[in-house]
Amino acid sequence: LIDKDDSGSLAIDEITTAVKSDKVVKDFLKTCGDETLMFLLQPKRLDHALRELDTDGSGEVDIDEWEEAIRRGLSKRLEQLADERERRERAAAAEDEAFSAEFLFAARKVFMMIDEDDSGTLTKEEITTAVKANKEVIDFLVNCGNPNLQYLLVPARLEAALEALDTDRSGEIDAMEWEAAIETALKAKLEQRRVEREQAQSANRAEIEAFTAEFLNAARECFLMIDKDNSGTLTKKEIVHSVSSDKSVKDFLQNCGEPNLQFLLVPARLEASLDALDTSKDGELDMDEWEEAIKRGLAKRVSQLQDEQERRAKAAAAENAAFSAEFLGAARRVFAMIDVDNSGTLTKEEIKKSVKSDKEV
Repeated sequence: LIDKDDSGSLAIDEITTAVKSDKVVKDFLKTCGDETLMFLLQPKRLDHALRELDTDGSGEVDIDEWEEAIRRGLSKRLEQLADERERRERAAAAEDEAFSAEFLFAARKVFMMIDEDDSGTLTKEEITTAVKANKEVIDFLVNCGNPNLQYLLVPARLEAALEALDTDRSGEIDAMEWEAAIETALKAKLEQRRVEREQAQSANRAEIEAFTAEFLNAARECFLMIDKDNSGTLTKKEIVHSVSSDKSVKDFLQNCGEPNLQFLLVPARLEASLDALDTSKDGELDMDEWEEAIKRGLAKRVSQLQDEQERRAKAAAAENAAFSAEFLGAARRVFAMIDVDNSGTLTKEEIKKSVKSDKEV
């Protein structure tokens, strides 16, 4: 894309043209992981970046020099992905452990709620009574993940479900048979959580990458807006002028996540902020000092975004669970309303009558 003349090397004018006009090139460089390649997007860093890339001093970037930079970028991106994957796996393991403990506790509680005579086994009569009247039992079975346990809620499937669960053919479900069914249910739930987590992580990763690219682009634009004399450094005068008159600069600094950059907006904190940002103590902020502060701000904003993603995921899961319970509960009520002879099956006549006259159905 950059090598327009197919010479096998990249000239300065080819790079300059591409980073100005080719969106694919810009999008790749923004997220490539190699700072020198990323600096090709910044006019004031372009010459320095080219000197860094052009290791043979030919004045152009050949394919070997390009590949070397790409390998550095890939190594950094892979390291970041590995760190993120390890963090996610630790978090997932902790979440699954907590979920498993809660799920097994709820399963044992439901068994005891159904076992009204405390015999240690569940009879058909006890199950039938519980799935009709006990909301906590119903809610657990609806979302438990084992079809045979869920079929206990369906009159027409009850006998088959009991037969599948009653592995010793005693006519009742004992604690060991219940635990075996719960173990199957838990495996299904954990697998469901794994799939949902992978889907969410893919979406979250894409959101963070897009945010990072947008944030860094806004940071570069902000620097250029403040740097009125195009010197590549920011003086106190330029900063004071911009934070008092340029809305785009103010909006970025307010939300950048880095306290010292945000304090540039507060006259009483300006001197202290400049001193903290100006690590070379030359009285101005150069691009490297600016970038260091931006990296800290980006890390904080990404952390905030990850917290927000987690909050959204928990809220969505709670909403989905509540909706599922309500929907399936309504479905069971409708079945019972149509099944006027309590046979456990719906005849054509029962269905036709209900859909004509029963508003809830």
